[in-house]
Order: sequence, then C-alpha cells, then structure tokens
Amino acid sequence: MSGLPPSLLPTGVPEEMAGERLIVPTRFEHFEEPSARAEKVLGYDVYGHCCYSHHEYALTRYLLDDDDIFYEEVSFYEMQTAWLLESGQWLCRVFSWFGMGHCGNSSGSARFELMQNRPR
Repeated sequence: MSGLPPSLLPTGVPEEMAGERLIVPTRFEHFEEPSARAEKVLGYDVYGHCCYSHHEYALTRYLLDDDDIFYEEVSFYEMQTAWLLESGQWLCRVFSWFGMGHCGNSSGSARFELMQNRPR
C-alpha cells in the first residue's frame, strides 16, 4: 500500500483486507460547499481514471444556551474515504460521529468494507 503520501494511506485496515495493493493517484480535484459543510476530493491515476475518493459533511442544529442565545452545534458528521485496489474493488472506510445527545454523550464509529463500485 505504499506510494501514497502517509496522510492518504488507510490506517486500521482489517487483516483480511491488508494484503491488497492500492492504485496511486497522481492528480487530485477538490470540491467544497461551505454552506452545506461538505467537501469532496477525487484522485486520478496516470490514465485519468478515478482511484481515490474522499468526502465529508456535517449536519448542524441550532440550540439555545442558558442566556437564551442561539448557537450552532454539529449533530452528525460523516467522512468516507475509498481507495481503488489493483483487484478492481474499492476499499472504503466510513467514519460516523453523532453529536451530544440529551445525556451529554457523543459517539463515533469507523468501519471498512470492500465495494464493487466507487462510492458516490
């Protein structure tokens, strides 16, 4: 899985998926929509085929503080990163985070899966 900058390499890959080799992107496109709190990065190999996909977004809500002043809080955040493998499958890592609930708890989870097509 070498050839990518360390920040783009997947970490925590389950052992049964770790033997696959990634196709290395040589150029990237970056898209951002600040009003929607969304960002997307696509990476392409030397032939112009998409081999890397990353997107993240946040959902927010407005709350009142003790002084009756509104403030915005992130209630859900998701980040999905996918790498094209030499086998033609996509190794996809999804991290989801749920904001503070009524109990004051937040929780997040990450999972890996192999997919036949690039996540959209």
